Amino acid sequence: MSPILTLLITLLAIITTTTTAHPTPPSCPPTIGPKAVHARLPPALDPNYPHTKWHAPPPTWYLKPWHMIYASNPQYTAFRNIQYDPSALDPHNPTLLNDLFSFQLPHNNTIHTTYGIDTLHPVYPGVLAYNATGIIAGATSEYSILAWGCDANAVPYYASYSTATGMTRTPAGIDVMSVSAAGVDGDTMEAVMGALAGLESLEVGRLVEGLVRMVDDGGREGLPRVSLRESFLRRVLQVQSESYWAVGLMFPFWKPGFQFIW
Repeated sequence: MSPILTLLITLLAIITTTTTAHPTPPSCPPTIGPKAVHARLPPALDPNYPHTKWHAPPPTWYLKPWHMIYASNPQYTAFRNIQYDPSALDPHNPTLLNDLFSFQLPHNNTIHTTYGIDTLHPVYPGVLAYNATGIIAGATSEYSILAWGCDANAVPYYASYSTATGMTRTPAGIDVMSVSAAGVDGDTMEAVMGALAGLESLEVGRLVEGLVRMVDDGGREGLPRVSLRESFLRRVLQVQSESYWAVGLMFPFWKPGFQFIW
């Protein structure tokens, strides 16, 4: 067997054994809804950060299947049915996360994905450094959770700020995510917007004003969430299809309609 093929199969085994389903820790803090909303500036933009009273979510709280509900980035607002599936890269190393992002384009049901690796900031809680892979390898960004909790319906949500990515010409932006495609209830969302706008940051305030409701038209309803295993196998077939076509015979179990961007 080719050494490269052996390596690919070994990596598949690692992904399969170390990447688990989304954990189900207690999802909501004791207080939920609009009265529980607290926001912070991204630590990199906050000169008073050491004195800022803000509680970060527990490390495993973030590891859920998310839907993007609002975004300020015009690149994202051109997509529809955006889903985000972070997971532990290695259960024994909680500082590294899989960053699996998927979406559809208008008038096209193909599911596109991107994959990167997030590293938890060694000092700032709730901050992750993103490193892209594949055709956008070398692209980096820093994500800071600004607000998090559960809305009045006990549905988890969070708002985050991401720095600009020069390589892909992606501007800085704010996203609001929810585990429900229906999003955050109106009163809680209004409280989140108000808390972010009240942070007295021109940068954050400008991005909050530019938030746009994302399109979720049901195009992925009933479909399974994109998995790392499928992503990895698709990568093997796309990149090594001529030399290692046997891999497709060994793992013939994904569905058509998926396109992976690495």
